[in-house]
Amino acid sequence: MLRRVVQSAARRRCLALPSWHSMTPPRGAPLSQSLSVPSGRMVHISRVLQRATDPSVEDTYQKKTPLEHVLLRPGMYIGSVESTKESMWIWSDSEECMVQRNMEFVPALYKIFDEILVNAVDNKVRDDKMSRLDVHVHPGSAANGHRPTITVFNDGKGIPIQFHKAENVYVPELVLGHLLTGSNFNDASARLTGGRHGYGAKLTNIFSAEFTVETGDAKAGKRYTQTWRDNMRTRGEPEIVSYDGPDFTRVSFSPDLPKFEMSKLSSSMMRVLRKRVFDVAGCLPNVTVTWNGDVVPVVGFESYVAAFEGSTTKEKAPSLYTRVNKRWEVGVAPSDIGFVQVSFVNGMTTHRGGTHVNVVLEQLCKRIADHINTKHKDMTVTATQIKPHLSLFVNALIENPTFDSQMKEYLTSRPATYGSACVLSERFVKSVLTSSGIVERVVAAMKTKQRTALNKKVAKKSVAVPKLEDANWAGGQRAAECTLILTEGDSAKALAVAGLSVVGRDAYGVFPLRGKFLNVRDASDAQLAKNAEFSHLCTILGLKLGAAYESDEEKASLRYGRVLIMTDQDHDGSHIKGLLLNLFHTFWPALLRDNYVSAFLTPLLKAHTTKTKKVLPFFSLPEYEQWVATHPDVPHRVKYYKGLGTSTSAEGKAYFQDLEGHSVDFEWTAPEDGDAIAMVFSKDRVAERKAWLTAMDPTKLVSERTPSVSLREFVHSELIQFSLADNLRSIPSAVDGLKPSQRKVLFACFKRKLTKEVKVAQLAGYCAEHTAYHHGEASLHSTIVNMAQDYVGANNLPLLYPSGQFGTRLQGGKDAASPRYIFTHLHKYTRLVYPEADEPLLQYVHDDGQPVEPTYYVPILPMLLVNGTEGIGTGWSTNVPSHHPVQLIDRLLTRLDGSDSVPSLQPWVKGFVGRIEPNGANYVTTGELSVVKATPKSVSVRISELPVGKWVEDYKTFLHGLVASKKLRSFTEHHTDTTVCFDLVVEKEKDGDDDPTMLRKTLKLESNINTTNMHAFDADGKLRKFDSSAEIFDAFYDVRLALYARRKEYYQARLARECLKLENRVRFQQSMASETSPLRMLWLARPSKAQVVAALRDAGFASADAFTDDDPAEQDGSDYDYLLKTSFLQFTQEHADKLEREHDAKVAELAELHATSAVDLWKAELLALREALLDDPEYRDTISD
Repeated sequence: MLRRVVQSAARRRCLALPSWHSMTPPRGAPLSQSLSVPSGRMVHISRVLQRATDPSVEDTYQKKTPLEHVLLRPGMYIGSVESTKESMWIWSDSEECMVQRNMEFVPALYKIFDEILVNAVDNKVRDDKMSRLDVHVHPGSAANGHRPTITVFNDGKGIPIQFHKAENVYVPELVLGHLLTGSNFNDASARLTGGRHGYGAKLTNIFSAEFTVETGDAKAGKRYTQTWRDNMRTRGEPEIVSYDGPDFTRVSFSPDLPKFEMSKLSSSMMRVLRKRVFDVAGCLPNVTVTWNGDVVPVVGFESYVAAFEGSTTKEKAPSLYTRVNKRWEVGVAPSDIGFVQVSFVNGMTTHRGGTHVNVVLEQLCKRIADHINTKHKDMTVTATQIKPHLSLFVNALIENPTFDSQMKEYLTSRPATYGSACVLSERFVKSVLTSSGIVERVVAAMKTKQRTALNKKVAKKSVAVPKLEDANWAGGQRAAECTLILTEGDSAKALAVAGLSVVGRDAYGVFPLRGKFLNVRDASDAQLAKNAEFSHLCTILGLKLGAAYESDEEKASLRYGRVLIMTDQDHDGSHIKGLLLNLFHTFWPALLRDNYVSAFLTPLLKAHTTKTKKVLPFFSLPEYEQWVATHPDVPHRVKYYKGLGTSTSAEGKAYFQDLEGHSVDFEWTAPEDGDAIAMVFSKDRVAERKAWLTAMDPTKLVSERTPSVSLREFVHSELIQFSLADNLRSIPSAVDGLKPSQRKVLFACFKRKLTKEVKVAQLAGYCAEHTAYHHGEASLHSTIVNMAQDYVGANNLPLLYPSGQFGTRLQGGKDAASPRYIFTHLHKYTRLVYPEADEPLLQYVHDDGQPVEPTYYVPILPMLLVNGTEGIGTGWSTNVPSHHPVQLIDRLLTRLDGSDSVPSLQPWVKGFVGRIEPNGANYVTTGELSVVKATPKSVSVRISELPVGKWVEDYKTFLHGLVASKKLRSFTEHHTDTTVCFDLVVEKEKDGDDDPTMLRKTLKLESNINTTNMHAFDADGKLRKFDSSAEIFDAFYDVRLALYARRKEYYQARLARECLKLENRVRFQQSMASETSPLRMLWLARPSKAQVVAALRDAGFASADAFTDDDPAEQDGSDYDYLLKTSFLQFTQEHADKLEREHDAKVAELAELHATSAVDLWKAELLALREALLDDPEYRDTISD
């Protein structure tokens, strides 16, 4: 606060020094200029360079007494005696808090007042029973000649009323009326008071017209009163009387106002002195402090800190306080006006702070920086950036404090000499991080800084962005006529560039987006700055963060007047549209209200009529299906255009010739439009998205052929389909435990009958070709590898066989070899899990006009529980733990036997040798640890298993951190690709550190298995939450059992048809072999085919449609070809006997199936799978009999 005054005083250096110092000559002067000065006096030396008329030696070299020197050079002792104006904290009665105001005051007068107050504060340190401090200040009156008077009273132990034999005076006179005296010269003792140099209250005496001390000494039974006048020059005799009251000290003085160039104490000066009394009230616990008879409304440091609430921020923000220990109190609050520090050392105000403030500040800044840098990965915050947002309050008791001047405004003591330590508690620091508002201010300031830097990149006329085809008029006078076409990738850009040959390049630009655009709604400014697509788009369009674009002037600054989004006609294309609309709604909603954004539509498919040679475009499947329903007799072939790259350049030009017909404007018709966009992309509106998806009506179709669509309609009719597709991709079916990509891989393997190994890369290509997979083959590579992984924590029952390096528990499967170098095929038991006999009864997905994988398979045991799953979709995520397949088989067998007591379900991980134990509704997995050796200072530990989900490399990184923090002395590794082995030497800090339970917690050898987030699609395609593994089991059980019943019916009918066919063939051969058979007689007469068919029909032979699933054949006789095309060799006796045996076998098989229930069918297949699994010791040895 008094910084400028002190610096000014320091510059006005005086050459007067105590006589026991040797004088140092000015730089460059001869050593002979040094003078030796008699002891006990002060000499003022000034060298005057003049011509021949030099003054006398007596005038040049003068000698001053210490009192004369203080009066002559006050700036050296008490600061400036001139009035100054400074911004400082003042108590406001009207606002009842501290406020910052420009105040006019005299620093020197403030200092002599403060010296008396600090003496009172020191008394509290010496006598904790002190309970009262009264300050009375009368400003005086120049008109009637009344001098100002200041009185400071405190109870508690006063100045000893004893005679000092060495100095031949009483102690009160010695310490208040003689310079360089006091009780603070013994640096060997630890003192927590303010005095140090022996000036203190004597300076107040010297600069007073009258100074009186009165003290009561209860122990001595005396009261002492003494007065000095005329700047301590005139000493009054002490008056000592008997006294039987309590201890006290009262100091009254009248400042010598002319020496401060004052005639009375101004109102501003009075407010400054009053505020200092408030400071003292904050530093004195359990002391009642009054100002002119009124109790000061501050009691202790916590109350003092609270007095600043709302003073350093735009809106009132709560402060935080902690008493660190007996010697340290700390308060923290946010600041919107730059760094604010209010600090005290032993009751003295350290206006400029010091090392005690730095000790606290460094702790806070480090923890705040660590917190922000951890939570906001896109930011790197330093103490310099945090400090301006802090208000810091420190009240410290420091042993033998040292300062940079007599003004004592800046503490210079080293922390090692404090006599105590200030270590902020974890609880207090957490409160600062979560409740103070400081973190939010720092983050907001960083975002503003990043946003400012981002806006600097925006150009106007000419921009240089890779792959941009800029419109010729962009950024110019006709910029409002320009349209920027944003395409989904480079292939779509090529199509758009081809279209530019139709519409020209003056008003149209093209820019390709790389993949999905960033969801900017909750992105930080640093993320935005690092995102090349966002930066490029702002540069191309001339967009600035913070601009509203509501006025014509703002819109005129844009380089383009319209954006046209050109994406594939699939769910991902809809998502990209949504992400771009989200961009504008987040930062520039006014542009959306002006219909700034449109979409470019291309056909989803085209129907080529075979007779008329017409090409009919359709923009959605329902639109095409409606046309087929109304034109059933029009033969045609279909070509699907899910990707823009499918269209030729000629087709692209055709689209642009009817640009209006291929465009749809996004309109903002009501406030609900913007809210719909926000609901989809805000991370804190998950519950609303769940309700939105749950209420979806799949029959809705957005009318994409209309010239415009509201944002709300786009969200609820088109974008919602992406969200549903996202969930379908990410969350598996409860029936087969598979996600669509896994189901496609399994379908391709079954179709290829993949029993011999093939490269993963080749299988991915085959899968993409035969399942209409529309994403990159890299995703299929990952899916195939994951389905074959068998390390601990991967699959309990891999469906594919891993031939090669498919990943290990060292890196959680991330160490798999390239798909070009590893091979796979169906595992030996996969077909036992997914019976081929089911396939005719499954429902299949149709894509690109062809049937592909089933909607879901129906395995014979709940594979979702066998291998578990993890996934994150839109609005939902899922986490299902894995289970033992043999235990699930046994539970199914028990259930099928009709028993009500079925085995319980508990998570199990193949190869895991740790423990999995219930923990409420969830489970805890624990790694294996054993104590090898314990010493007083360390304990040797072996870790032979990690908890489920922790990988060896990640855990090694964690151990390195323990070594760095000195909690772990060392560790060594002895793993294999399947087993874990760490040998550790752990430091012991206290008893019990070698306890295995404590070691498991310290070494983080536990992980949780969550069973409260189990979501999956049920058999009806509804996303469902399962509350337990048993619920998943039951849902699967009902579907599988129903399929067995349907399968029995299907194969009964199929066997009956086969029996009928064989029966007809046997009877036909018998008829042809009989010489009297009418059929044989007709045959010999060389009849027509029609005559033969009529004869077969008359003889009761069944036509082919009686035992096939196909539609009845046309009436041209082909429905009897199964008999008529019998070869000559098939009429031999050997073939006739074989045919009869086949017939008898089919009849027996049908009879057996009739006698077998659906339950029996299931049990037989379960037992076959169980037998196959128990050949593997990892299953056999982990199941109880």
